[in-house]
Parts: sequence; structure tokens; C-alpha cells
Amino acid sequence: MTVIPAAEYRPDIADINAAFTDQVLNVLPSANGYIPMKNWSPLTAEFQENPLGVFAVRSLDQSVYVFGGTATGLYLLDNTTLEWNEISKTAGGYHASHDAPWSFALFGEYVIAVNQNDDPQVYRLGVDATFRDLGGTPPRAGLVKVWGDFVCLMMLPDNPNRVQWSGLNDCEFWTVGSNSSDYQDFPDGGRVQGSTEATNPLIFLQSSIYAGTFVPGSDIIFTFHKAQDKRGAKSPWGIACRGAYAFFADEGGFFQISSNGGELLPIGYEKVDRTVFTKMAASNLADMSAVIDPFYTRVYWAMDYNGLGVYNEMLIYDWGVQQWSLVEISATDIVPFYTAGYTLDGLDAISMSIETLPFSLDSKAWQGGAPILGAFKDMRLGSFTASNMEATLVSQEICATDGRIQRTRRVYPLVDTDQLFLSVGVRMRRNQYEPVKWLAETSPSYNTGLAHKRSRARFHRFRIRIPAGEDWSHLTGFDATFEDAGWR
Repeated sequence: MTVIPAAEYRPDIADINAAFTDQVLNVLPSANGYIPMKNWSPLTAEFQENPLGVFAVRSLDQSVYVFGGTATGLYLLDNTTLEWNEISKTAGGYHASHDAPWSFALFGEYVIAVNQNDDPQVYRLGVDATFRDLGGTPPRAGLVKVWGDFVCLMMLPDNPNRVQWSGLNDCEFWTVGSNSSDYQDFPDGGRVQGSTEATNPLIFLQSSIYAGTFVPGSDIIFTFHKAQDKRGAKSPWGIACRGAYAFFADEGGFFQISSNGGELLPIGYEKVDRTVFTKMAASNLADMSAVIDPFYTRVYWAMDYNGLGVYNEMLIYDWGVQQWSLVEISATDIVPFYTAGYTLDGLDAISMSIETLPFSLDSKAWQGGAPILGAFKDMRLGSFTASNMEATLVSQEICATDGRIQRTRRVYPLVDTDQLFLSVGVRMRRNQYEPVKWLAETSPSYNTGLAHKRSRARFHRFRIRIPAGEDWSHLTGFDATFEDAGWR
């Protein structure tokens, strides 16, 4: 038998007898194959109107707070009832929108919330009952970040190429020229799109990237130099950061950049770039959203290919193994957040019985303060911690190098479950006029684990489909038997 390792997902260059495939779905990359992607399941009650941002934090006493914003209100999740309680400065007093959503940041014990249409808001954890205007007359902004001891506002409606920061260790001091508060206008690169959160940040513009350096004790406060020219972020929401790493999507490619020197890595080149940016309309690039898994070395880009305001795919990059995968979703936003944790006595707020719980009892969703990946769907916040999604893996196309016809009789799926379906794809010629014909699916033998499939062709592919809800942990490929069938 011939071992066919699970092929790396590289649809840009997948070819005959290569080590790459153009078809994987609802799996996550791992060191020597793929692992399951979990289904989404709701955790909270519905918002009264479409959510336009969510933010979860742990306070110094380890209490979990989950905030949400809509067009007209700011809300706090009740960790017991899982209802959203309005804590707006004034009920119905905000004017956020799809084009001007909420952005949140934590500075000490202060949660700061901004959108381009309203004055910046602040909420002190454990003290305030509602949000209030952030002190010091800060400018309106679409994005808030923390640079070490400073709060920085960007995407300013009146100065789109400017970043402005607060006083040193004072989020409510905004007098320029005093207490180290100041601003920087960038001469080229277009609008500011976002930044990393570090003492020495990277600032992303539409077509350039600047590196900032904090100069303590100096009147300059920060110095800035251009780290990348003619390369920037096309979506403010498509930038994701953790530690020294930042990930973003430019027009035509996905990139990783390090704040230590600004080294740029084209992580999607000859892997997924061509496939994704051919499929996506340029008008939809600005709505691409990215988050980093709060627990693992993965960054998720949510894609709205139809321009309808609903993400229908997630492209996933694991920078630990430097590989990609693809997942189908239906969500209006993806977010990292914390759960408050639950006791068995409090499960009535989630489900009526143990049998209908949305997650297994060992899921991180039940663990207080555990970081998890979440998403909004049907105006409810939920997480990808339920049962396994239906998974599909297709092998690379295989043929004899001299063009001989081959037969297969049996295939052994290399995965730790026999609750699956296997199909063989065949064709005699490899061109657009003869697409791959997939033979009927079959299940492996209960006794041997072999899937008995007879086929005769010059070109073969193998496909595993594992139904949703099945318990498995690692898919590493196929073991197939080929026999010579001659030339005609």
C-alpha cells in the first residue's frame, strides 16, 4: 500500500503529484495533518438590535466583564442570566453604524469605547454603573489602542492620517503639549487603519507602515519612521496582533510583520493569495475581519464574499506550523472573549438538561476566565466550542509518471474514527473538459477499517468526509493500494 500524507492546503499551486491540495473544509492545520474545527453554539441572549462590537476583559480581581455595543446603546452581559443590560450614558444616545462600529480598549481598570459618530466613552470596572464621556476633551475616533502608558485614538473623522495619544498614565488627559500628550500626522500612506498595542507600536496606514519608538524624558514623546512603503492594511478590522507579531491583509496578499525591526513575511504567497483575492471583490476588502485565537497560534480572517454583511468563510493561518485551512461559517462578527464560568446550578440559563447542553462539560466555555474564540450569529454571541463540524479532506491528484492506467481496490483512511465516508475521484485526462468524477461514497469495514473501492483511471484523488458531531482528533492522510491496469 502507498501512504499518501494529508496534503497541505495551498490552492494557488496544487498540482498533480504535488504535496498540496486545493480542497479542505472545516478543519484546522496541525504539524502532520489536520484536527477538527468545532461548531458554533450560542452562549448569550439576543441583542435588541444588531451588535456592532464586543469586548471582554478580566479585572484585577479576575472578574469577567463582557461589553457589547449597538447603534444606540452600550451593554454589559449579566454573567448569571446571560442577558444584555444597557449601561449607556443616555438610553438611545449613541449613533454607531455598520460603517462606524464600536472599538474598545482596557487601560488599567478603565474600559474605553469609541466610534466615529460619538464622543469617546469610559467605564471604570467595579465602580461605574454606566458609561460616561471620557474626560479631557479627546477627539472622536473610530479605533482605540493602548501604547504602554498611553491611550491612543486613531481613525479620527476630522484627521484620518493622525494618531493622538493621552497624557502619560492618564486616559482622561488630552491637552496637547502637556503631560506627554500629543499627536502625529503621517505625510503619506493614506488613512490610518490601526496599530499594534505595544510601548513601541507599529501603525498601519492604507499603503505604508510606520514604527513608533517611545522616547521617555523627551519632548518628542514618540519618534516615527517608515518601516514599509507601498504596503499597508486595506481593512481596519483585518489587522490582528499578539505580542511582537501582527497579521494583516493588503490588496492581493496576507502578511505577517514583527514589531522587532518590521520584518515582513508574505505568508499567503503561492499558498492562498491568488485564490482568495480572485474570489473576493475589491469593494469587500474593507469589511474583512481578523482575530487571533486567544489560546492557540492561529489567526482567523472572516470573509464576506457576497457583500451582504454576513461572513461566509474563515481562512485560518497557524503561524506555529505555517499552514492554512478553510472553514464555512455564517456570522456577522468574530471576536476573542472570556467566559465567566458556570456551575451546574446555573446551567438553567443555558439549557434545560445535561443532554441538551451546547458544549461538553470539559469545554473551555464553562471555565471561568478561559479565553475562547467567539462569533455573533442571529444577534447572539456564541463560541466555537461545540461538537465537531463536518470535515472534508481531499488528497492531491495522483498518477503514474509514465501515464499508465492504474486500479485501486482498497483505501485505509488514516484517522482515529471509522465513522466516515470515503470517495475516490477519477479521470483519464487532466483538463477542463474532463472534470474529476467522484465515485459513490463508502464506509470503512468495521473489522478492518478498510474502505473497499474499485476504480480504474490515470488520475486519482481520495476524499474523506467525517459527519458533523463525530468524535475524532487527528487526520493524517490515506493508505491506498494501486495496481497496474495497462495503457488503454
